[in-house]
Amino acid sequence: MKKLFKTFFILGNILALCQCTAFAQIDKIKFDKETYHLSNPESDTKNYDYLLKDENIGDWHTKLQLSNFPDLTNPTDAAAQYAHEIQEKTKGASVLVYPDASIVGFLTFPEDKEYYEYNTAVYQTSKDKGLDRFSYAKRFYSSELGGQEEARKKAIDFAEKNNKKYMEMVNKEASKYNVD
Repeated sequence: MKKLFKTFFILGNILALCQCTAFAQIDKIKFDKETYHLSNPESDTKNYDYLLKDENIGDWHTKLQLSNFPDLTNPTDAAAQYAHEIQEKTKGASVLVYPDASIVGFLTFPEDKEYYEYNTAVYQTSKDKGLDRFSYAKRFYSSELGGQEEARKKAIDFAEKNNKKYMEMVNKEASKYNVD
């Protein structure tokens, strides 16, 4: 009986450990002909950033992010709430919400307008608990593009030409990953 209990205890611990590390073991994601590498494998918040090889979390041009929200249950409501938070946080941000698909697309920027950032994110039910969000972001730096106005124009042009493409890609890619 002790052997059986010990075996179940060990198997239970292995299962628990595997569930916690299953996502963290995905160290790279292929997306839009690029390979993104996990930059924060030890995330306590279940918010994982994937960057191109020579970029870091302080200085990047494109980024994928996978997040889990264990307390959320409705993807449509989560997308609408996220859109509202973006508008509250950044006055002047452009936000598009596609509630039927639980997708948000937006252009935002920091107060100093050092860059303009295009994002698209999709919410879906997690295979384990809550909701997962898969997002793609691309930054347009003012210092690299000849000033704030040029960075803003490039970001808007990118969004106008590519929003549908990236929303479809993010939606398709999201189903492959589970944050938990």
